[in-house]
Amino acid sequence: MLMRANKNIVKETAEKIRRLEIQGSSKVRKAVVNALRISVEKSRAKSAEELRKELKKNMLLLANARPTEPETRTALRIILRAAQKELALEELKKEIIKACIEYEKNREKALQTIAEIGSEALKDCSTIFTHCHSHTVEAILKSMHEKGYLQEVICTETRPRYQGRITARNLTKAGIACTMIVDSAARMFIGKADAFLTGCDAILASGAIVNKIGTSLISLAAKKANVPHYVASSSHCFDPATCYGKEEPIEERPANEIWEKRLRNLRIRNPAFDVTEAELVKAIICEKGVLKPKRFVRLMVKELALDKKPYVSLIDMLRDV
Repeated sequence: MLMRANKNIVKETAEKIRRLEIQGSSKVRKAVVNALRISVEKSRAKSAEELRKELKKNMLLLANARPTEPETRTALRIILRAAQKELALEELKKEIIKACIEYEKNREKALQTIAEIGSEALKDCSTIFTHCHSHTVEAILKSMHEKGYLQEVICTETRPRYQGRITARNLTKAGIACTMIVDSAARMFIGKADAFLTGCDAILASGAIVNKIGTSLISLAAKKANVPHYVASSSHCFDPATCYGKEEPIEERPANEIWEKRLRNLRIRNPAFDVTEAELVKAIICEKGVLKPKRFVRLMVKELALDKKPYVSLIDMLRDV
């Protein structure tokens, strides 16, 4: 029975991530770490090596649930590092569980720091335009509202899954005035904002950011309107594998999210993300400060002391099971 529960928490979490019942890089990461912690707690592995093998298989399943999630892969790398320690089975379990708990505590603290840094960086911006839903962006906007800096948020519907409704629902519940627009009205409304603020799912070695499809178009419109584009993100969204020529995968969602009908001669494309060049981004707001994209990358490369072997691909590390 315990083994069944062990398998279910990982499988169910992966399915929820695929179906976007869990969305947003920080929420995905949190769900993944939680699933791994529970799977280790309930594991019936007979040896430390068997536990490592089971953990790697679970990590592979969760990592593949959504391909464009470097923050999740960073969390997995850190937890996997803890699992490599030469310990007896029960001690190894404790070490992995401790790594999961401490990682999440660290990330919660980072989110609070980003909210504080971001609210001060944007204190002169009374109207903010945002696209899709980001828990990090939401934290900044709520902090701005509490300090009396924020008057209004303009948010898109964010088709086809309407994540903008999550943004509108959460912000209005917090007492923040919001205006929702259809995605294609972005250029008409971007000039009414003081800043364009988005989250991101990945930061590349070039300083470019990967975020919900439509972000790059709105960023271009913002540039034309002289509205700065700020990106709110954990530093763990940086993908070090892109320093070595690895391309960030862009997830393609099912066609039936766009239209359930199947018409002859019709092909439907439904990419979930796009890439916004570093030149369009004013700054990245993270727990390390407010940094120009390329400066952010230099800082991360220096901090990680990047060595190609351990960072090129998490999937490569996990295939040896």
